[in-house]
Amino acid sequence: MYYRLTYIATSDRPRLGDSVLCGNRPLNIGQNASCDVPIPQSSEHEPVMSATIVPAASGEAWHLVRRNDAQGILVNGEEVTIACPLSHGDKITVIDGQQQTKLRFSVYHDGNYDPSVGIIHTRRQGSKTAYVLAIAAAVMAAIAVIVGIIATRNNHDLRHIDLEPYNSSIYHITTDSVYLKVDTIINGEAQCVIIDAIALKDVAEGTCFLTDDGLFVTARHCIEPWLNDEQWDGVSFNKSMSPEVALAARAETANRLSGTTRYHLCSHCIISNGIERYEYFSTDFSMNKTRDQVVCLGTNDAPIYWRSIFPIANRRNMELGDAAYVQSDGLTGDIKLATLDELAQFDHQTDKDIAVIGFPLNDNDVTNVISKSYGNSQHLELDENGKPIGCIQMIASINPGNSGGPVMALIGGEVKAIGIVSKADGRATQGTFWAVPVTEVTNLMSNGGHAPDEDIIFRR
Repeated sequence: MYYRLTYIATSDRPRLGDSVLCGNRPLNIGQNASCDVPIPQSSEHEPVMSATIVPAASGEAWHLVRRNDAQGILVNGEEVTIACPLSHGDKITVIDGQQQTKLRFSVYHDGNYDPSVGIIHTRRQGSKTAYVLAIAAAVMAAIAVIVGIIATRNNHDLRHIDLEPYNSSIYHITTDSVYLKVDTIINGEAQCVIIDAIALKDVAEGTCFLTDDGLFVTARHCIEPWLNDEQWDGVSFNKSMSPEVALAARAETANRLSGTTRYHLCSHCIISNGIERYEYFSTDFSMNKTRDQVVCLGTNDAPIYWRSIFPIANRRNMELGDAAYVQSDGLTGDIKLATLDELAQFDHQTDKDIAVIGFPLNDNDVTNVISKSYGNSQHLELDENGKPIGCIQMIASINPGNSGGPVMALIGGEVKAIGIVSKADGRATQGTFWAVPVTEVTNLMSNGGHAPDEDIIFRR
């Protein structure tokens, strides 16, 4: 017995009518070069693995197992959520944006397929009784393979692991006000006094998580909301500039023009989880500012300086600075951070599942419910020493409010955080987002929470 997958509709028209034969082994369908059944790649994201056809131990029954959430996977028009059995004549459809690839699954009983030489060894037709016995065996094998798939995925697939215990380590973080301070001398004593303050009209909201060694970890832009403002024209103070960005520009410009660091920006942050509530200032957090861009805006005669971590021209390495942490007061969580060696396993491994946990905004702009979204890891670029040189590209359905939340993955049978949600790619249509590798936090910790303050000036 063997089966054949035949292309019946695809964006890659020359493949129509072509087929792939397979016997008793798994068969991968997807956009990766390693896939046995290739489908057209998307310009919106890195290649992904779509599905796998898994045979029963007997080789007389097959199941289709879904491999990602970015694409639509259908059998006979019905969505496949985890896995489903395949029968002769079934139609498999892979939907990727505007692209669709359709395959027909056909089973043959006239012999066995030998993939080593690409030959079908035919055999004589058996009796009706033999066919009845074969069908009975196939039914039993199908039951066994379903149990086996579920058991295997329960052991190795993140989607079938209970993540509810981690909810107690997930916190809501809000930033509600910003203060502009200046170092000065009063009565002969050095002091830092507040010279301006604002209550944010649009409170910055995001997610924070508590690690097993007592760190509150979040995205830096959740506690410093002035780092990004896409509405400002970049020229004047009085046009489309939010109040917090105006304070940030005032502080940075004053420091640049005076050659000092007297002016400081500080925000008030609240970390909460149910009845728990903890208050911090942004200056309590450790963060790495070596990747900051100090952008020179305004005009040559009236320059305005603004510090940001978000790239203007796809400098994804800048977003590595979008992480911050603070040591909690005696608290410990259940979330472990992955090591560099563990993180390296997610380089070009699109079949590895991930889960994003956080407080995304709902249709009513409310972020009081913990939500989980599943997807996969797309791309992690490493340097010659095996260290990340950019954020991890991932696919999952996220919304504002997910920022700062953990990206969880199954590593060696243990669930760990591999990334911190940074920013979604607004140009993508497949739920692409970027996550700061958690090694940015561990590296900062190893240096006592400090990093040399280097900055680069870019003219916008």
